Amino acid sequence: MCGIAGFVNLDGAPADERVLSAMTDALKHRGPDDCATLCTALRSGTPGVGLGFQRLSILDLSVHGRQPMTGESVHVLFNGEIYNALDLQPELERGGYRFRGRSDAEVVLALYQRHGIDGLVARLDGMFAIVIADARDGVVHLVRDHFGIKPLYWTQCGESVLFASEAKAFLAHPKFHAEIDESLVDELLAFRYIAGESALLKGVRHVAPGHRVTITPAGVETTRYWSIPDEPTLPLTHEEAVAQLGDLLHASVRSQLRSDVEVGCQLSGGVDSSLVAVLAGGVDAFSIVFDEAKFSEERWIVEAAAVAGAASHRFRFDAGAFIGALDAASWHMDQPIGHPNSLALWLLAQRSREHVTVLLSGEGADELFAGYARFTAAAVTGGDAFIRATQFHSEARLAKLRPGADLRPAIDKRRALFLEGQGDHLSNCVKYEMRTHLVDLLARQDRMMMAHGIENRVPFLDLRLVRFARALPSEQLAGKAIVKRLARRHFDSAFVDRRKWGFNLPIGQYFRAPRFVELMEERLLPGMASRGLVDVSVVRRWWRRALSAPSTTEGFWIPVALELWAQRFIDRR
Repeated sequence: MCGIAGFVNLDGAPADERVLSAMTDALKHRGPDDCATLCTALRSGTPGVGLGFQRLSILDLSVHGRQPMTGESVHVLFNGEIYNALDLQPELERGGYRFRGRSDAEVVLALYQRHGIDGLVARLDGMFAIVIADARDGVVHLVRDHFGIKPLYWTQCGESVLFASEAKAFLAHPKFHAEIDESLVDELLAFRYIAGESALLKGVRHVAPGHRVTITPAGVETTRYWSIPDEPTLPLTHEEAVAQLGDLLHASVRSQLRSDVEVGCQLSGGVDSSLVAVLAGGVDAFSIVFDEAKFSEERWIVEAAAVAGAASHRFRFDAGAFIGALDAASWHMDQPIGHPNSLALWLLAQRSREHVTVLLSGEGADELFAGYARFTAAAVTGGDAFIRATQFHSEARLAKLRPGADLRPAIDKRRALFLEGQGDHLSNCVKYEMRTHLVDLLARQDRMMMAHGIENRVPFLDLRLVRFARALPSEQLAGKAIVKRLARRHFDSAFVDRRKWGFNLPIGQYFRAPRFVELMEERLLPGMASRGLVDVSVVRRWWRRALSAPSTTEGFWIPVALELWAQRFIDRR
């Protein structure tokens, strides 16, 4: 929901309205319903702050929901949804605030005016990226939600601090120059994404989940306001735990159905999205299917939609759709597309937008409830082994692709993230997964959906539900045991206990399509050769092998995704 862009000139230089408008226009896809900009000042200084907003209207479609929203020398930009907004309003009204409309942005404004930045973040439950420019205190705050559901980037260029929902907005600022941070390329090639606050564009950083960034004329400071909890174990029987999960998930789904526009469910046919669809009570379901029976979950999608009482919209994905979306999706992703199935999400959002503006998904359940196979081995292996279980290329294979590659900085960074956990080993593995892999998956969901003006909501990442999951003993957590028990209340064992397949594509077939062969030979391989980040002879060898051996096709996807992204962001093709 919506796009944020802007900057703070620390030296007080006047804000350039043309630059601000260009940065904001770069995010028009995130908010096609309205656009506004504001140049303002901190305290009595020169108007050196620019605030831009692209609006996707979800709640309060009236002018009362317009942003930037202003009150008592405080200006707010807000992207997301506050799930407990209705619970927060009565206290604010008793304190004397008079609401003009029904938007969550106004709740944020009122909370900040009454409680300040610490009181604000302590009260919010939802997904959000927030910018608050407070002329009274001479400060700009950037705030990101607890799990990183909504994006917020920032970078400093000389005396200007830029911020935006997507890094592409920075390209419109004359002080920003797009370069690849080559120190992060090894991590990208090995893991398919970069963990932590850094981005592949040099100097660009994420506001980390559960963090806020404070900008004053004196500089920039980062503060952590929330951490994934390590809760004491709850003494619950299996049935008590399932009942609590059912109540919490149902409450989360109901709260996330709040909208003044049409809402649907993103239904993959898996247990998690199917549970969300059932609890959503019959809203339309939207799915990707394939002609290839080995890859298509259509049978389970149809069954889940029937149980949920939902109209099923199924869109077929093929090589033409895959290749046709490569360039545009690489632009919208802001980073190399680590997961090829992101292209299927692109089509899902594009076609779903004809019917709805909001989609609920089952994202987050596998990470929160230890649903991946690597969690099974986690009980008998150490932290480093779990970290390396998410590695896509071994050091030996990476050394062939990129001679001189050094993964030690990436492993050290990830080890530090793993060691934040204070629970048992499985709990620590879950916490690490939520701090790393989940953040990357949420970025994929946000970019592919918002490219078409679709807001993605994730009921499994409700704060109360997460606290509950973090207090479960290992036997109820591992393998999503408790989630499957809940699912058996609605689906038979054949549906619930089938082998986990994931969202896989017949990618070998797509890579052998004539259009993709042409793309590789005429654009991507020559581009890699001139860029010099990888040994193009190795990529070509893997490419030739993939043309005849389907099982090896994904081996060269990451350098391909890197080159596609670089041609859009660095070369500006």
